Amino acid sequence: MAVQDYSELRRLTAAGIRGLDCPSATAALAALEPEATEATPALDQHLLQRSREHGDAAALLCLRCRVSHPLEAWLKATTKQWCSRGVELIALASYALDDDGQLQWRTPDRGAVPFVFAELAADPSGVIRPFTAEVIRTYDPVRCGLPHWSRQRIQAHNGLKAYLREHGVLLISDWALLRHSSLLRTRDACTIFGVSAMALTQALELKRRYDPLYDDAKKAYKDRTGKGSGWQPDQAFLSQLAPGQESQSTSEQLREIARAIRKLLTGQVEISLTTAEGQELDLPAPAAEHDQPDSQPQEQLALIEKALQRALDQHMPSVLAGDGKTPELMRCLWQGWADGLTNRPLADRCGTSCGTVSRKLRPTEHAAAIATAAALELRRHPAFASCSSSVEAAERLVEALKNHLLEPKQEGDIAPLRRWIQNALQQP
Repeated sequence: MAVQDYSELRRLTAAGIRGLDCPSATAALAALEPEATEATPALDQHLLQRSREHGDAAALLCLRCRVSHPLEAWLKATTKQWCSRGVELIALASYALDDDGQLQWRTPDRGAVPFVFAELAADPSGVIRPFTAEVIRTYDPVRCGLPHWSRQRIQAHNGLKAYLREHGVLLISDWALLRHSSLLRTRDACTIFGVSAMALTQALELKRRYDPLYDDAKKAYKDRTGKGSGWQPDQAFLSQLAPGQESQSTSEQLREIARAIRKLLTGQVEISLTTAEGQELDLPAPAAEHDQPDSQPQEQLALIEKALQRALDQHMPSVLAGDGKTPELMRCLWQGWADGLTNRPLADRCGTSCGTVSRKLRPTEHAAAIATAAALELRRHPAFASCSSSVEAAERLVEALKNHLLEPKQEGDIAPLRRWIQNALQQP
């Protein structure tokens, strides 16, 4: 890494991610380390000491610049990995590359104050902005280097995690996800998405035994390595978890349960949208006629509409409210989307950017979450018995429900999700 990383700040602009040269950072670096030719941990520590012990705002700016580079690299790598799910670099960057390089910091209660470490340390709020300052404020040099800490902090950003989750991405290992999922969530996940070659009772029993063993193994790992992440079950752990069964089989069963939980939490169903013959999937007959002779199509459609309505009523009100800080913008964005506007005209109408529109709305992800909740309810009804015995049928049901929410049934109709939003926004 070049020494210029301390004087060039990577930030999000209207034209995308761009570099900003910071003359005060360049001057500070030249005064402190005139012979430096590359970014090093030793130079990080020198600048950190200057900013903490001497209140040097320019040294702190050097570190803000330094942090912005690994943040940008992580954001680009994450976007590349998950772009197929609609993850956008601009949306991700809005959470982390928000530093403008100023030497004054604006606080909510005291206005503009010097951008020095003491002011950051005294701030009582949670995650502070810009995010580069949050990284530096929380940095513990004993644990790791500054670039690694930057990546750790951005992965823990709650807003960014929520954005990725709505695109079907959970930044958590299978092993931690299993431990932090309740038995009820595990049961629902295994019920709706199925666990092949393993009965539900067996899956839940495996989960019950897993939790206390995981706690003990994770504690021993942390005591041994000093790390809070990176643990994986070894053969001894797997043998203790399921005696008499091959360790590889146990590992595969655990991963299968974790995949089902991920699908439940994100509303993402990884299936093709076309059949083998290339025909688009339509709303399936949830139960074969010979399986449920008393179940009529009208009854099934009525159950579907009621389940979707309940899922919409539960999920969408908080979505329309957003974070509660910009209610006028959220109302404008959702009203425009319900009226059929696409991103550019919608951004123009609401006086914002296309990146904000993409980050604030995400109707496809919300439709998937609503469809998943409705499918979970429907599968408990006898009329949908076939969807409880086949993971493929369950996935087709979720996908069909999602498409039903987003697409009008006939030309000239309004898609159910748009209609629900229009009705909700007309309420006083």
